[in-house]
Amino acid sequence: MPRKTHTRKDPRKGKKEFSTNKGFTVIELLIAVAVLAIITSLALPSYRAIIEKRQVTRGAEQLGAFLGAVQIEAVKRSENITVSYSRTDSETWCIGIVSGTTPCDCTDIDIETADCKIAGEDAIRIVDGRSLSYPGIMSSMSDLDSGGYFVFDPARGLIYADDTLSSYDSAELKLLSDNETYALNVQLSQTGRIRLCSDSSAKQVPGYDVCTP
Repeated sequence: MPRKTHTRKDPRKGKKEFSTNKGFTVIELLIAVAVLAIITSLALPSYRAIIEKRQVTRGAEQLGAFLGAVQIEAVKRSENITVSYSRTDSETWCIGIVSGTTPCDCTDIDIETADCKIAGEDAIRIVDGRSLSYPGIMSSMSDLDSGGYFVFDPARGLIYADDTLSSYDSAELKLLSDNETYALNVQLSQTGRIRLCSDSSAKQVPGYDVCTP
């Protein structure tokens, strides 16, 4: 009696010898792409808002820390330190510091000729926003976009309006995000207090109160 020959079954096939391998159909791929596009469109505005907020908060924090360090330096050295600033547009601006009450030219970044120095060393800290994580966000500097300066009093850290040291003043640096959604200001009061605040309720950054005059 002839013996029945047993053939080895392909483990990838089911009981009826059909392949159990499954792949995506064209319709399933189209549905997956459509869902991904919807999710991306919903997430993109939120992501952009995070970037906008990060631009102004990081920039304001860096500027506030810089000015706070200058104020401490004036007290530590027991001498006046003048902060000079100049702005042409959001990407062309500078801040420089110098010992004494005579303002320096922060636009001169040549080490050989620059006069923004403390103890004979180059003291320019921020030029054209290149020291900021997010450059191009400086919308104004006080009320004089063409430039200005103020002097830190070494005794109490107060701010003088000019080199005569006869009156106190305040200063304000305004930062605006790329899409102009958020705006933060760095305010220096006459008492020397440095404060970060939102420029307006329309462009308010969460966590920062709206600025008061």
